[in-house]
Amino acid sequence: MSNRLVSIVIPCLNVANTIERLVESLRAQQLPAGVEIEIVTVDNGSTDGTAELLRRLPVRIIEEAKRGPAAARNAGVRGARGEVIVFLDADMRAAHNRLIAEHLRTLDRHTDAGISGGAMTHDPEQRNLFAYAENATALFNWHDRLPVRELTFQPAGNQALRRSLFDELGMWDESLLYLEDFEWSQRVVRSGRKIYFNPAAGAYITGRESLGAIIYKFYTWGLNVREFYLPGRTSQVWLFGDNPRLFWVNAPLRMLNETWVTVKRWFPFYPLKTLLLIPLFLLYRAAWATGIAVGANRYFKKH
Repeated sequence: MSNRLVSIVIPCLNVANTIERLVESLRAQQLPAGVEIEIVTVDNGSTDGTAELLRRLPVRIIEEAKRGPAAARNAGVRGARGEVIVFLDADMRAAHNRLIAEHLRTLDRHTDAGISGGAMTHDPEQRNLFAYAENATALFNWHDRLPVRELTFQPAGNQALRRSLFDELGMWDESLLYLEDFEWSQRVVRSGRKIYFNPAAGAYITGRESLGAIIYKFYTWGLNVREFYLPGRTSQVWLFGDNPRLFWVNAPLRMLNETWVTVKRWFPFYPLKTLLLIPLFLLYRAAWATGIAVGANRYFKKH
């Protein structure tokens, strides 16, 4: 009987500082009987020595000239040979040796599963507070202290799915440089599949340590909110959705709301640290809100 192959697809763009330890954590995985893995790395035009480092690691290497995480992941899927695809970001590492086994357990337990979503928690080895606050703000809904539950969105950094899903729904939208994972999650949910979050399928993420880089990241995340995020979040309250003159009022309101949710998700576990970091949460969300306003202005000019 042939073994079950799992393909782990990792987009790589200037990740020489982190990719090796991710690969090491994957090579140390305790796999269920009959399961094998292949590690598929997609070099997306790195200039920091990533390509040379990959050639020394036990991975398959695919080169993708078209920039963007969606293009890189699509290239990895096309080159993958497994029946299950696991997407991991290169700035992560497995939190323990059961990451892959937990993803498989979720997919096997739920026949209606479109995506097995795993926890993404700030790496405890990284002490930088800017980085900690970045991940607490961006990934407040996916840390490892939260319960098993159904979601409507799972970020691309740690998720698993059956290869057959791509044959049915198509590849990731390469026109999107931001929120491409949100668009993909919406397609999966619209197809009738469910997204199951399993905190035991955990990965640690290394955050940015430059305040400017973090602020820019949140700003770019806001740019596609009006066009792609808002239509998929019908349960949320957005004011003046089609009014180009008044839509901007949503920016400060969403900034305050998302900051509140961040505090609510983290306070039960780390109360003092959470309260002390509220100024950074607000700063990062202010950058995101600015992106929302700028992106909405562009959207209304096009429409």
